Amino acid sequence: MSRYDDLETKRKLVGKLITHVKKEGFQQLRTDDIAKMMDISKATLYKYFSSKDEIIQHLVDAYVDVIVDADTKLREDVSETLVQRFQRAFRQTLLITTYGSEAFHHDLREAYPELLERVKSATHRRNERLRRLYEEGMAEGLFPKLNATLLLLQDELMFRNLVNPAFLMEHNLSFRNALFDYYELKKHQLFSPEVRPTLDETEMHEQLEYLAQKISRSMV
Repeated sequence: MSRYDDLETKRKLVGKLITHVKKEGFQQLRTDDIAKMMDISKATLYKYFSSKDEIIQHLVDAYVDVIVDADTKLREDVSETLVQRFQRAFRQTLLITTYGSEAFHHDLREAYPELLERVKSATHRRNERLRRLYEEGMAEGLFPKLNATLLLLQDELMFRNLVNPAFLMEHNLSFRNALFDYYELKKHQLFSPEVRPTLDETEMHEQLEYLAQKISRSMV
């Protein structure tokens, strides 16, 4: 097996832990639990991973890759309009928030602070890119003059609550409807009544519908 194939296999195995880790964190996971979730024997587990620490390293690598990939697409796709870049950023922020749950961050903070710093560094770079996106829209008159940092925090806090089943239940919300409603709120916040009817929403609605179904399944 080549080194590349070995890494791909490790990523696929670690991917089977993500749903559990998002809900419960990883501190309480034993190697027996991990092997069971990966659907492999304990002997096979140690064939690929030297320790639980290495498994957590790969989980963080995958998380950072999601953040970096989102930042790269935001930076490189200059063919997109500001509206399209805003729509893409909205979807990407949702995905990043879904992956990096409170439970996951808590356990990193407690047991692997150096890995948490990697996550924070990647997040900071992406947020700087998003801040410039908002400021560019303000400079062009597409967005109103608002505090870009507060816009970023608003999305982060809202998405964190929307992917929390307890929050949804407390407020009698469904994830799918709340997601679409929040997108509508963002449009009213950022775009004038003259601009909103001109927005091309076909791809955005299709992507949000796909994400709503995918994330809803993982929250069950």
